[in-house]
Amino acid sequence: MRSKTEMSAWMTAVLLAAAAFVVPAVVETGAEGTAYALTTAPPPPTPIPCEPSTSPSGTAPTAPGTPEIVDVFMNRVSLRWAPATDEDGIACYRVQETRNGVTSLKATFGPSATGGSFGLSWPPNGVAYEDRVLHVVAVDTQGAVSPASGSVTVRIYNDVIATPSPSSPRTIHCQVVYRPVTWTGGMTATIEVTNTATTPVKDWRLTFLFTDPGQTVSSGWSATWSQTGSEVTATAPSWAADIGPGQTVHLGFNGSYSGGDSNPVQWHLNGEPCTRKTVTS
Repeated sequence: MRSKTEMSAWMTAVLLAAAAFVVPAVVETGAEGTAYALTTAPPPPTPIPCEPSTSPSGTAPTAPGTPEIVDVFMNRVSLRWAPATDEDGIACYRVQETRNGVTSLKATFGPSATGGSFGLSWPPNGVAYEDRVLHVVAVDTQGAVSPASGSVTVRIYNDVIATPSPSSPRTIHCQVVYRPVTWTGGMTATIEVTNTATTPVKDWRLTFLFTDPGQTVSSGWSATWSQTGSEVTATAPSWAADIGPGQTVHLGFNGSYSGGDSNPVQWHLNGEPCTRKTVTS
């Protein structure tokens, strides 16, 4: 009979031999029979085509469609765009900003994305707002980058109290309820603006941005209406210049459009951001 020491040594040798043994993988070779090959570790992952280190090859994708603004709240932007096409398949989309001749990456989205949301940096302290010029490019599975889409300009207001930090946004004291009615080529909208602060809003001024080209205000009521480019301004009438705490003012406009008629974005009351609720019938 073997001693405990001998048995222990024998078991150790068996376990080591079993660990070193590699089970053969079966590979069918056809009518001649079956071949056997040792299994091997999987190859390392290939570089992601959207990484800057990827060496591009092949034909570049077509340019994505010019992005459209879906919504802007504080410093968070939502865009949508028409997809690009490519014979090798799209790997991702990059949203980029061009400022002072320098292009920088702001967000990356998957191959099937036709839009998405992302954050932009706040304007510097003391600067009321900054206009950001954004475009989209597509990258295919071979790393080839498409031409840039058309550009869209997004205005980011400085909604920061003291230091430009996402942890210290200004408290919102304005609520807008937007009720649009549209028909072919035309629109009417009623707007409710509520002061949710504890102090009055003096000589109020409401601003918002249209997001589709061709959207135009033609007339309005309960305010003096004006439009510059895509930005619309409604200023208080002399007979109702202030909005008291908890008070709501009612106004509206008539307008026209050619093409899309998306809901306005970037609502501000005297430069302060407002929450928006859209009600459709």
